Amino acid sequence: MTTPTRRRSRPATSRWTHDGERWLLVSDDVDLPDGTEATIVFGSSLESADTATTAVTTLLAVGVPVLVALMGVGTWIVVGRSLRPVDRIRREVDAVRGDARGARIAVPDTGDEVARLADTMNAMLERLDRSASAQRQFVADASHELRSPIASVRQHASVAAAHPDRIGVGELAEVVTAENDRLARLVDGLLVLSKLDERGVADCRAVDLDDLVLAEVSRVRSAGLVSIDGSGVGPARVLGDPAVLSRVVRNLVDNAVRHASGRIALGVRAEGTWAVLTVDDDGVGVPGPERDRVFERFVRLDEARSRDDGGSGLGLAIVRDAVRAHGGSVVIEDAPLGGARFVVRIALGG
Repeated sequence: MTTPTRRRSRPATSRWTHDGERWLLVSDDVDLPDGTEATIVFGSSLESADTATTAVTTLLAVGVPVLVALMGVGTWIVVGRSLRPVDRIRREVDAVRGDARGARIAVPDTGDEVARLADTMNAMLERLDRSASAQRQFVADASHELRSPIASVRQHASVAAAHPDRIGVGELAEVVTAENDRLARLVDGLLVLSKLDERGVADCRAVDLDDLVLAEVSRVRSAGLVSIDGSGVGPARVLGDPAVLSRVVRNLVDNAVRHASGRIALGVRAEGTWAVLTVDDDGVGVPGPERDRVFERFVRLDEARSRDDGGSGLGLAIVRDAVRAHGGSVVIEDAPLGGARFVVRIALGG
């Protein structure tokens, strides 16, 4: 066979079926040495390729659904097993009722995210327990405090009605007025605490703390109840609610006046980034173990004197909550005058 000299055109491909068997044909035109043309045709059977394709298609058609089903079942089992502790935690939390005190969630010993979730839920339940307990105690104390002046007015009114010769109209009017003022202070204090609990500081602006303190110095001097020293008051400006901060200063000063033997001293200074307010008295002071408890609501270390002097047991609680709402702190120390020193720290600003 004579070797062709060159390829005349690009090979053409086609498929041909013969006796049910598929073939792949490739043809090309070439020039022969004698000047004639010839067409070269090469064929290859597609039977092996068709067999392989059919086998692969069958395997994919059957294997893929089976594989997907197996993966789905495996995923369902694994996820279900992983989420089973979460579902248990959900059921336990759902079973907790408002009267279920001390309820806690069982923590799995897996040490994973589920265990940390259970720890977080228990911490939340503990906070809710403390909050509910404090609320119940507050309601009980408030009910008791509000009932006392009402009972006092009713008692005096009953005696005056039954024995007009024992209690005159003037004496009865004094009792009613005093108890009414006490009720007003209680209700006002409860409203302030409620607002602080609900909204915190509503109005925030630049406040000259020294101006508030000097106003209290003038008020106490005008009343003439005790000797007051305001020489330690220096300039300090903070960001806060003027009305709330004014109440903080007023409550601390009134507390110092009630417990002082004869002298109190006020001071304001800037200390680093803080404005420091100090209120000293020359009374008996506050014992160390009681210095945190006095800031709780309706707590009085001296019941008789506090009631006689008009204390409601809410003044220092308002101070603590108001100072915290301003991002500050309040502590009790020993005063240079011999009594108690209340130290308030609020960040400088404005």
